[in-house]
Amino acid sequence: MTASCSSENVLADFANKDSDEALYIDAKKALDEMEWATTVDIINNQLSSTYQSRRDVKLVLASAYAGSCGLLFANLIQGMTNNASSQMFRYFMGIWAGQTVNPDDCELAIGVLQGIGTAAQRSTKENLFLALLGVARMGTNMAANLDSGDQNGSIDADATVCHEDASGSLTRWPDAPNPAPPDTIRDEFGHPPLGMTKYMSSTAMKRVASGFGLVLENFAALSDALGAGTSVDAIGDLSDDCDSALSAIAGSAVSCATMVTPAGVSDEMVYAMRFMMDSADFGFGTCSIDDSVAFFGTLGSYDILTDSPPPGLCCPSTKIPGASF
Repeated sequence: MTASCSSENVLADFANKDSDEALYIDAKKALDEMEWATTVDIINNQLSSTYQSRRDVKLVLASAYAGSCGLLFANLIQGMTNNASSQMFRYFMGIWAGQTVNPDDCELAIGVLQGIGTAAQRSTKENLFLALLGVARMGTNMAANLDSGDQNGSIDADATVCHEDASGSLTRWPDAPNPAPPDTIRDEFGHPPLGMTKYMSSTAMKRVASGFGLVLENFAALSDALGAGTSVDAIGDLSDDCDSALSAIAGSAVSCATMVTPAGVSDEMVYAMRFMMDSADFGFGTCSIDDSVAFFGTLGSYDILTDSPPPGLCCPSTKIPGASF
């Protein structure tokens, strides 16, 4: 015992440093040191498949991916506490001000936890983790695409949420049919704004939408952890507006809480998220969600020759999915 206190442990040569148990301890030590890549390497490439399937090991792996994404609990709580924005999308993006983010690794963390099972099969801790990863999925994708210039937590002046790319291609209103003059609809609804070099692709928008779905799916765990308050209440309000908007576009009742993977996000949902992100109610713009939703209900009777879109229409130059003109 005396010798082991002043020099290398005399039993070190007899210890098995390659056992699953020893490697798992190394992985957790690496996680504590925020050595994300080392943690991932140990778990994915050095542990046995049996040990990899353990729930506690999966939680460590998800934590490493989340850390690499940018989700550090202390920073998240500080960001949520210091962020005073009342618009939810500004709030979610503002959490990551000044931070380096890697949204792809958030996807890996989410995949690990969703692989455990459904919300009912996961523990409260796992559901809380997924809710926070939903916040991270939303915020990091917006920060990486809309705030990459100065990383100050606000949308850059050359960024837009309304189009698939900077030109507005693929989602612009089409030319009006005869007998209307060419470009009637396009002019009436406005052209995509010029000089916008940053934008949200459909892939990024589907991540944002499914991130919000994760928050809603695991809302009970998040509410229990954070308690009642402005942020939690606002998420519930956004959920109601999301359901109303998506249902108006789709023509039937749809719940945003059911879209928890990017693959499960419809084109209608992508558009709904775009116009909510463009709104004054929850996003970065000045338009009205109520005016937009009301307009969706008139599409069947809309006359391009005599009617005008409401001035408060969100993402006015972006074609609404399913519109027949």
